[in-house]
Amino acid sequence: MNTPTKYEIDFLPVGEGDTSGDAIAVRYGDGNEWRVMVYDGGTKASGKALVEHIKTHYGTTHVDFLVNSHPDQDHASGLSVVMEELSVGELWIHRPWIHAGEVLDHFKDERITENSLAQRFKDKMPYAWALEEIAVEKGIKISEPYQGSKIGDFTV
Repeated sequence: MNTPTKYEIDFLPVGEGDTSGDAIAVRYGDGNEWRVMVYDGGTKASGKALVEHIKTHYGTTHVDFLVNSHPDQDHASGLSVVMEELSVGELWIHRPWIHAGEVLDHFKDERITENSLAQRFKDKMPYAWALEEIAVEKGIKISEPYQGSKIGDFTV
């Protein structure tokens, strides 16, 4: 007999007023073994609150899956705090800088090279690029969340 999977989903407020949103923390498992996923992290201040929430309410210092929906500061910078203060199994993030060669032909300016385009992507998305740098430094697996990808129990 299989024990059904239980899901706990917490929406934590990030930002204020018109720029408010959510960081989403998910704990799921059979009651004995749990996995934790964090989807977006807000700002650095939100990231600190997210870390405390995970420690306090989930009773762990490990996040299995850290997912960044898009590279804006109010989604990505809080995830850097999670990566610095907790152990992380996998980072799921879009990395346009590694695809610069695939899209280079779409640019009319012939002075743009694959390397310069990759650097432009990194410069325009510093919060996402910072997440990759932390992941590489810590040896965290990095994957891109394309349609159909499986992130634990969840399908993109």
